[in-house]
Order: sequence, then structure tokens, then C-alpha cells
Amino acid sequence: MDQRFSKKERLRKRKEFQHVFDNGERYGNNQLKIYAMSNGNSVSRLGLVVGRKFGNSPRRNRFKRILREAYRLNKSLLESGADIVVIPRPGLTELTLK
Repeated sequence: MDQRFSKKERLRKRKEFQHVFDNGERYGNNQLKIYAMSNGNSVSRLGLVVGRKFGNSPRRNRFKRILREAYRLNKSLLESGADIVVIPRPGLTELTLK
């Protein structure tokens, strides 16, 4: 099983993010918003949107590192061919990998 998080597994372009926002299903609670949709490929892709309201740059970068690592370790459990965008809300409490 490949444990890398390669470039083909990332949403990178504004157009790709906008497509998921416009056509994807929305899930969420008071701490996270998640948009997901099928992409028609065999590879699932992850995109992260972390705005400045979430916190200072170390807090934003830590959130992104933790989510990328969680995705990398658990991508085999996800349905293949999905585009997923995760947006944290400012009230998100401390996040760990435990």
C-alpha cells in the first residue's frame, strides 16, 4: 500500500476547488465544514482551505499538517475517486493525531 501524499492526490487549482464547492455535498458541524464529491478518477484528492480567521500562521500550518497526515494514513479507508475539501471554523479546539 502506498503511504505517500503525492501531487495527484491534492486539489491545487482554484477551478478544482470551485467545482467541489459548487457541485459537492456539504457536511459539517460547529468546528469543520467538509465538501465532497465524486471526481470520476481512481484517485481521491484532498484540498484544505484555512483562512486567517482560524488563527496565526503556526496554528494554520499545524492544522494543515495534521489533516494531511490523517488523510495519508487513512486514505485506504476512503472511497476511491472522491474530491474532499476541508475548511476549519475559527472555534475549532486543539487538534492532535491521537
